[in-house]
Amino acid sequence: MSSTSLKKSEIWSDMKARGAAGGPNIANLFSDKDRLSKMSLTVGKIYADFSKHAVDDGTFKILMDLAKACDLDGWRTRFLSGERINVSENRAVLHPALRGLGGDAGVQEAVADMRVRMAEFADQIREQGRFENIVHIGIGGSDLGPRLVADGLKATVDAQLNLVFAENVDGASINDALDGLDPTKTMVVVVSKSFGTQETKMNADSARAWLKAAGCDPADHVIAVSANREGAVEFGIAPDNIFDFWDWVGGRYSVWSAVGLSLQIAYGPDAFDEFLGGAALMDAHFAQADFNKNMPVLMALIGVWNRNGLGYDSLAVIPYSRRLRKFSAFLQQLEMESNGKAIGRDGKPAGQTCPIIWGDEGTNGQHAFFQWLHQGSSIAPVDFVAVATDHEGRPNHHKALLANCIAQSEALMVGKTEAEVREELGDHPKADELAPQKTFFGNRPSTTLLLDDLSPEALGSLIALYEHKVFVQGVIWGVNSFDQWGVQLGKVLATQVLSDLNGGNGKHDPSTMALIGRLKT
Repeated sequence: MSSTSLKKSEIWSDMKARGAAGGPNIANLFSDKDRLSKMSLTVGKIYADFSKHAVDDGTFKILMDLAKACDLDGWRTRFLSGERINVSENRAVLHPALRGLGGDAGVQEAVADMRVRMAEFADQIREQGRFENIVHIGIGGSDLGPRLVADGLKATVDAQLNLVFAENVDGASINDALDGLDPTKTMVVVVSKSFGTQETKMNADSARAWLKAAGCDPADHVIAVSANREGAVEFGIAPDNIFDFWDWVGGRYSVWSAVGLSLQIAYGPDAFDEFLGGAALMDAHFAQADFNKNMPVLMALIGVWNRNGLGYDSLAVIPYSRRLRKFSAFLQQLEMESNGKAIGRDGKPAGQTCPIIWGDEGTNGQHAFFQWLHQGSSIAPVDFVAVATDHEGRPNHHKALLANCIAQSEALMVGKTEAEVREELGDHPKADELAPQKTFFGNRPSTTLLLDDLSPEALGSLIALYEHKVFVQGVIWGVNSFDQWGVQLGKVLATQVLSDLNGGNGKHDPSTMALIGRLKT
């Protein structure tokens, strides 16, 4: 074992031992009058409060030492300089270059040229006034990022075109997207990195047939965004209607590329540039700030402590903003597809890596799973995300929303002891029965992210924050965050099953054969 590996192993063992002791009581840590200043910071329009985590000075030092032992600084340099850190696919990982950071002169020129072409095309479509609707067809990273951003931009930017999405191979998805639209006034944007994704191609076929049935020439209505130009041409997209992105852009990191073209058309190139600018601001902070005051690094290391030190196996993400209601789903792909891997870059077991990511918008979740968060037998840390500015013109609603967000994080931390409950119950005849049931354990950790507003800039910074968190955790866990082999096997088998449903005679296990048989009869 190398000296570096040995050092990491020693620090890791120290962290595990510290976690096995249960960690400190979070509320008691505030006896340190400097705690909040040490455990919170502001970057651009995001204020992050990490103080409600079971991280004392000793744990904080261990986490900083762990980052150093894992050569996080070196990995950060290799990542941003364009080295091929996606080792299993021999690719660079350069999504920050889409925001202006990293990549060689050739990459920078390609990005600049594509940004100009996208902006010119978006302006042309908006000025012509020919189209009223955009149907964005994609799945996974080609859908979740644009869909999240489209919802978020509604808070501060007026859309000039109606933007709808079709992602699922379920026919309801394309039916719902096309429902009520005038084909003659509709543009279809087909987004697929490989241009081989079954769901996207089937939905694109259906949209094309819908256009033809209305007497429209699809060549005048359908454009494509893809890294496989030949595949798009073979599908029938005119070469001039194809916008390229590159193999160094992972699908779940691609909203900053031509994958965001629908957003530019609907909301305008200026809003999209502000979105990129917000991400660039977080990029610069991540690249330059010391680890002890680096927002993505702190978020990542605290997540490692919760996962590997304290053994918490899930993370709830609760946006107290309806405009961010897709955020939890977006992060499920970003985090679980990136770091949901039991095998490391070296081909050896990596141990416990990415937790389960889940959640829903506040305050809906309070009437669903918050019972489990407060009194369940397992503990899940929570990321609360809130927006300070009321964009809906309903200040009373907004204050109530924020009050609930803040109160929930406080309640998770402080809890309520049985003695406090008994004092409230007084001489209640069922006090002995009720008191234990009305007790809140407390000492349950959370992060609060407070955005100044839901401007394009703030939205860009928020997404980039989590992207860099994923990178840091991948370095610590020793996994390649930028491949996704785990999605392949089911897709391959689905092709065979589909063939069998259409009359084929493939061989499968007895359960699968029975299911196919029931559907064929």
